[in-house]
Amino acid sequence: MSDTARNLPAHPSQPSPQPSTPPPPVQSRTASATTAGGAHRVVSTAFARRRLFQAGAFALLGAALPWAREHDRAAAAAGAANGGFGFGVASGDPLADAVIIWTRFSPRTSDGRAVPGSGQGAPTTVRWTVSASPDCTTAVASGEVTTSADSDHTVTVDVTGLEPYTEYYYFFSADGEVSEVGRTRTAPDEPGRTHALRLAQVSCSNYTGGHFGTYRALAERDDLDFVLHLGDYFYEYGNGDDRYGPAELAGERDHEPAHETVTLEDYRLRLAQYRADPDARAVHARHPFITVFDDHEIADNAWADGAVNHNEGEGDFRQRQAAAFRAYAEWLPIRMPDSSASGTRFHRRFTFGELADLSVVETRQHRSEQVGSFVLIADAGTREKLDDPDRHIMEPAQMEWVRDGVRSPRRWHLIGNQVMVASLAWPGEYSGFPRGSVMVNADAWDGYRADQQQLLRHMAHAPADAGDTVILTGDIHSSWVGDLVAEPEADLDRAVADYPEAADAAAAAHPAPTAASAYAAPGVRDGSPIPPMIAAPVPQPQLPAQHRALTPAGVEFVCPSITSDGFYEIVRRVLRSPKLAVGAVELAASVLRSLNPGLKWMDGIGHGYVLIDVTPERVQADYYLTPVPSESAPDPRLEPGHRPTYRTSWQTTAGSRTAQPASGPVGARSDEPRTAECTAPTTGPTPSHPAPTHSSPAPTPEASASPDSSPTAAPTSTDSAAPTAESSPRQQPSSASPPDPSQHPALQAAELPMTGGASGALLGVGAAAVAGGIGLRLASRGRRRTADDADDAPETEAGPGAE
Repeated sequence: MSDTARNLPAHPSQPSPQPSTPPPPVQSRTASATTAGGAHRVVSTAFARRRLFQAGAFALLGAALPWAREHDRAAAAAGAANGGFGFGVASGDPLADAVIIWTRFSPRTSDGRAVPGSGQGAPTTVRWTVSASPDCTTAVASGEVTTSADSDHTVTVDVTGLEPYTEYYYFFSADGEVSEVGRTRTAPDEPGRTHALRLAQVSCSNYTGGHFGTYRALAERDDLDFVLHLGDYFYEYGNGDDRYGPAELAGERDHEPAHETVTLEDYRLRLAQYRADPDARAVHARHPFITVFDDHEIADNAWADGAVNHNEGEGDFRQRQAAAFRAYAEWLPIRMPDSSASGTRFHRRFTFGELADLSVVETRQHRSEQVGSFVLIADAGTREKLDDPDRHIMEPAQMEWVRDGVRSPRRWHLIGNQVMVASLAWPGEYSGFPRGSVMVNADAWDGYRADQQQLLRHMAHAPADAGDTVILTGDIHSSWVGDLVAEPEADLDRAVADYPEAADAAAAAHPAPTAASAYAAPGVRDGSPIPPMIAAPVPQPQLPAQHRALTPAGVEFVCPSITSDGFYEIVRRVLRSPKLAVGAVELAASVLRSLNPGLKWMDGIGHGYVLIDVTPERVQADYYLTPVPSESAPDPRLEPGHRPTYRTSWQTTAGSRTAQPASGPVGARSDEPRTAECTAPTTGPTPSHPAPTHSSPAPTPEASASPDSSPTAAPTSTDSAAPTAESSPRQQPSSASPPDPSQHPALQAAELPMTGGASGALLGVGAAAVAGGIGLRLASRGRRRTADDADDAPETEAGPGAE
């Protein structure tokens, strides 16, 4: 068993955003560590076990934290005040034989705890432990890493040598404190076997926009292989004129820092605030994440050399971008690939046997500058720019990588993507243009039409034995289901030609209310990729039917936002009345369906997530949305306990490359992940892998047995064999009452510190409470020392073999 810990290098073309010294070498699960000054110190395995046993006595209490409700805003904004592991645990980027596990340890300082972004806090050795199940008393893998202010005291470990499609549990310990227990899974990726595949699709989680009820709902699910977050994990806005979200939450959910994020310190503190949110902690501890950033992780409508929300007074954009990338990779459980002169490679691929693969793309770092926001497609000069083959939404090398993935022999090719790929015509009236005009969103793929057409034609003409493509998209704060075609320009040409006459006829038949002229458009800076004047009523046009059949290319499922303002919130700011706003948004949905024949369904009101279920026969998308607002409950995001509920289902069947309604939500999984055997860990020390400094790229060897696995996997040790785990039926989490930690002998024997502050004493529910026991059991047992371990471990003042 091996592990790799790493720090993100700065953008290769820019100096590190803040002076730093290279981190000390990372130690694996050997008994030695290195101090900040480089002096080598020795720690016996027995001493480490004893420290872990002492700390483990209160693991049950800390384990409940992710599922406990914490309403203290100060604690949510500054998790460093909530114990050494106050930011929880997380896992991500699961492969067949590896998964990332993550935490942040906040060391003590003269002022209390090291606050994220402060650069304070001494280097600290953090021990990590992975086990097969909450009922297992033997560690599958463990090790030590040294974290420091250079990585903002975050800990990222790539645990390799695991079994495919298997559930594991993990926790961390340092300085007498123990984190809560996290649960994770490896990918269902075995040659010759087809397993169930189910994920949650989310995007756009604005802290000031509302409570993260969607995260909490996902934390309560037990059937997910992972959560796919498609961008805008956090927002850069401050609390002043640029505040984004309901006014009712001002003072309750404010951003930290209070100003717009620009520096490395800003981005670290902002990410820390989001990670400290109790609902975010819950879902991260429960499920692995696969994440990719969009624009707000840097600045609104970012492109390669700038952003709409970046000005000269905010310094050099490239330095800001490098700071944002670095903080993102520190604070999220992402497997970082190599960097080169062209930047950092964030796109990566995951495989799930012969059933499917998932290609996660990145469309901000190298994209050409946008032509505008919403622009008129009929304008000759604008259209020439949109069609320019030298303008790209991603670098050509990444496009070629995506195209190669579409042609690989799997039943389904999923593409995790930020902004809408489908060609979408919008009424020009929504942005103040003349009636009958047509505009497109130039920040989406419609703004990069050469790349759009290249991808869609490649998808459409892929042979049947190469499988079908489904694009999973975020960004637009609303729910969409649409067919993709090889000729996206044909739909737009139809709208441009036919809409003017149809718009005039609809206006004559349905005169606009007299109050319409008094409607004021919301501010331009509303953070939403939706035209600001969509509140103006536009009657539904009756356009002629499409004259010729278009070539199907695939299907696009677009998820709503978690909290970020959508159609409804924008309209309600104008119309005030929730009832009128709901009606206006429903009318807008009808208008958009009329203009866009490929659009099958959309909802611009609810927030929530999409459950994606993949079988050889079909890919189904179940939409879970917040309730339709009413006069008595105008904004569900204001309620800490809100949850999205099931609304509708859509699917695409194998070979059809089109979307159809599904009869209802998916049922139980066809199979369940394995529970690994509780076998002894590998013998002998695992070679350590030094963490790269900010001037050296991260390693990028393959780690999965699959030839099409992610190119970003960390190296696997060849000096020690991975533990074997025979397949066994997965045990469902116990529904019995959680164990009483006060009855454990270790707790009765001594008064011990408790991580997580006062709220750490709250017991969680479901698997969280069951998982809590692992910290105590693993801590008390520790790792079995082999003869080789005993021979290699030097004596300490406690003596050899001391417990």
